[in-house]
Amino acid sequence: MNRPVPALVAVLLVMDVTGALISVGTGLSPTLLDALGSEARLSAPLPMMIVQALLAFGTTRRHRGVAAVSAGLLAIAGVLAFVSGFYDGGYDDPRLTVSLRLFQVALVGAHLAMGVFSGVRVVQVLRA
Repeated sequence: MNRPVPALVAVLLVMDVTGALISVGTGLSPTLLDALGSEARLSAPLPMMIVQALLAFGTTRRHRGVAAVSAGLLAIAGVLAFVSGFYDGGYDDPRLTVSLRLFQVALVGAHLAMGVFSGVRVVQVLRA
């Protein structure tokens, strides 16, 4: 039962890259690096994507400490992805059209889902 978290992170990575491409294509971001940077509106920043991928791998490890810490950090990251939009202006950016806003909501929802499944993984590992 340790596969949902890596699968969700894989979906998130695809959504992040897609969101970055949409950002560039719609003029929301001037370059792909901007679309994957700290001002990203439709993707996570590239360093966060890398960390999420590494942590997702960690959640599948047999070593309980590695799996629990990795899943716990991903659970926190899922919540922070949601909360950060209130502080970085991501949720009230007037440049977002309805379709871009819907993509943003789907992306944030996927981050929250990853956080929930990661929290469940922590409990599974600690009970094992």
